Amino acid sequence: MDKIFFIGIIIGVLTRLIMLNLEQKQYPTQPNVLIAQLVLAFVASALGALLVPALIERSYTSITFLSLAAEQFRQVRENRRDTLTELEDKQLVKRGNAFIEEIAKTYEVRNYMCIISSFFTVACYYLITSEFKIGDNITILISTAFGIVLAFILKKMIKRDSIGDIADVKIVDIAFENNSILKVGSLSGITNVGLKSEREKFLKHGIGIEIIPKDKNYINASIIQDPGQRQTIAYNLYSRLGLYRQKNEPVFTPIPRRNPENESIVIAYLPIEKNEEAVIQAVKSTPIVSSARGKNIALKNYVIGRKDGK
Repeated sequence: MDKIFFIGIIIGVLTRLIMLNLEQKQYPTQPNVLIAQLVLAFVASALGALLVPALIERSYTSITFLSLAAEQFRQVRENRRDTLTELEDKQLVKRGNAFIEEIAKTYEVRNYMCIISSFFTVACYYLITSEFKIGDNITILISTAFGIVLAFILKKMIKRDSIGDIADVKIVDIAFENNSILKVGSLSGITNVGLKSEREKFLKHGIGIEIIPKDKNYINASIIQDPGQRQTIAYNLYSRLGLYRQKNEPVFTPIPRRNPENESIVIAYLPIEKNEEAVIQAVKSTPIVSSARGKNIALKNYVIGRKDGK
């Protein structure tokens, strides 16, 4: 019992570490967050590992502790949401409420994954022990292998789609019309840039981005046009590549705009380093937030630019 209990905890924490690697690619984290998440992973894994022998002994009060743990994890979600919301005003580019809620929800769900992986690792051990005549060491090895495989399956199951899965990203020109009207690609009227020095910065450091929905699909278009998703894209660019602006230069804040001609999104962005390939990869790696899905379902059979549905 002691060996499989600790192995269940190790598998649970390992599951969190695997998912933390995924999380760092999608949501920038800080070192102190890593410690907090590992401690929570240990607690969640211990609960999952203890649940199986408790149920075997018909100690149903263990369900009460599980429900209390779930309530604690929900509190972690709320605390994370509140913290990120309080930091919004200090960001050069805001995350937006949709992205904040997505991050907070992720912090809660990851702990449940630890419970699941440790629970089924220990359950596998007890099942093999009761049904088959196999040595204890071999049973532990089989259970450990099962737990590791399960951890990777869970990681794959909860991995989010990204903008690169539903849209093509290309670099377009930045120009000015009527001396001060910003134009990105074929879309004019982005904003009015009155100062010559600011227009020169746009032309020297700026990169024009166009995000085009794949397959001319309205569902894909509705996702990238969602206000929360647009802000997530802007923040993802900023968090990975920085922003060439000061606090008192709001004109350089990236503002995604819709191009009605092809339902694409265009952005004028000023990274710290003008690297077009890095910009494309940053946009494509942006996770799709849950609130952006499920829009324009009635148009799923229609093609952008054609209204016959064929």
